[in-house]
Amino acid sequence: MTALDKQRRKKLQAVVDKDYSYRSYYDDDIEVKSTGRCGFGVYAARQFQPGELVFEVTGQLINKKHYEGSEYVMDLDEDWYLEPSTPGAFMNHSCSPNCELVQLTEFSLGVVAICNIEAETEISFDYAWEAFDWNPKCQCGARNCRGWVVSEDEVKKMKRLAKGRKKKPR
Repeated sequence: MTALDKQRRKKLQAVVDKDYSYRSYYDDDIEVKSTGRCGFGVYAARQFQPGELVFEVTGQLINKKHYEGSEYVMDLDEDWYLEPSTPGAFMNHSCSPNCELVQLTEFSLGVVAICNIEAETEISFDYAWEAFDWNPKCQCGARNCRGWVVSEDEVKKMKRLAKGRKKKPR
């Protein structure tokens, strides 16, 4: 078996998206759609007020002892990660978020509006990741963008790590 080239992969992914809807979600409150800049995102289908529950994040529970995580994994408590299902898996980071995550139940998180959110606005939260050499550059576009998908207090550490990346021979 040969690896898929980029063009064929893109064509086949379009079939999967159309026929199986892995990357689509819509209800009266939110929808998953293309951001036009960094894959997919979750968007408000109506207005949300500050303090209002936008949606519940559910998914697969994974013991932290046996898992190093993924780009989507969320901390649930000291023993468990939550690998979110759709639509939660498509929430993007912002350095100026309009939502925050709160623990709703033992097994789920809630996305709560922290400001007024108008319809058609992307729903985002601050991932607040610790700085590691694998952290991606931020693409949120906020005026106060930190440049990296890390918490505010990890920016200096991330800049040092980024300098180290440039010095390594490839």
